[in-house]
Amino acid sequence: MTKFIISTDSCADYLKSEMNEQNIYCLPIKRIHGDKVYEELYDKPEEFDEFYEGVKSGKLSSTSQTNPEEFLEYFNALLSEESEGDIIHITLSSGISGTYNSAVLASNEINEKLTNRKIYIVDSLMATVGQMMLVEKLLELNGTIDSGKAIKIVEEMRNNQQAFFMVDDLNHLKRGGRISATKALLGTILGVKPILTFNKQGKIVPCEKAKGNIKAIKTILELAEKHKDPQNADFSKETAYIVRTSKSDSYENLKTAVINAYPNINLKEVIVGPVVGTHLGCGGIGFVFIGKPRLDLAQ
Repeated sequence: MTKFIISTDSCADYLKSEMNEQNIYCLPIKRIHGDKVYEELYDKPEEFDEFYEGVKSGKLSSTSQTNPEEFLEYFNALLSEESEGDIIHITLSSGISGTYNSAVLASNEINEKLTNRKIYIVDSLMATVGQMMLVEKLLELNGTIDSGKAIKIVEEMRNNQQAFFMVDDLNHLKRGGRISATKALLGTILGVKPILTFNKQGKIVPCEKAKGNIKAIKTILELAEKHKDPQNADFSKETAYIVRTSKSDSYENLKTAVINAYPNINLKEVIVGPVVGTHLGCGGIGFVFIGKPRLDLAQ
């Protein structure tokens, strides 16, 4: 069976060496700081931490969604490099970026001219490790089933992803339009930590709140217990992920709490890259896993 070509964008937060080793293709999403445009793929924790040190010192960036013309160039180059096989491209959530729509427009134009091959676009409805988890599943399936069946499996997996996270400074999310100015102000003044998640539509929404980091971590664990898959109650069957932006005591406390609660957990640690990190800021932490169907919460 012909293998499919696995592709994603830099918001999947793979290390560059991991993608090279596993033959994962990646289109970097642009980060803009001042008059400089960055297309970053990091390979060492030190590179991530250097970026967050810049954020701490006030070096704020913005991001730019990839346009259809850039996707046309990328996909055509990929088709030329790989002489056979469909392309399955996993995008950043359409709920927080227009990148998915750009990829669909480009793939539709190219697919009209292709014979015996096709470009498929899968909306992750999430970011960072949520995308990574779908790519990991494609790597597992590649060469065993065709593209269409693989996509059905990853979409079902996507619909059961749970992500519970918090950030230190809500103003980063407000600046990017991910939460309202009122919620950011109240959270900052009162010291309330909204626990955020990605809903069924791939939007970032608050699902709980806690006062202070210690209670927030406890709430994240309570949410995980409530929304985990009963068939994987100890998180030993499917890899679960803890993620961070900058280094923090809160992250270490979350890791300790997760391991103490689930000693048999199959756990992987991931650092959030500069594109998503631009919108989360420093001190962000989260727990991501496959569980019950995603919450259907309004933004």
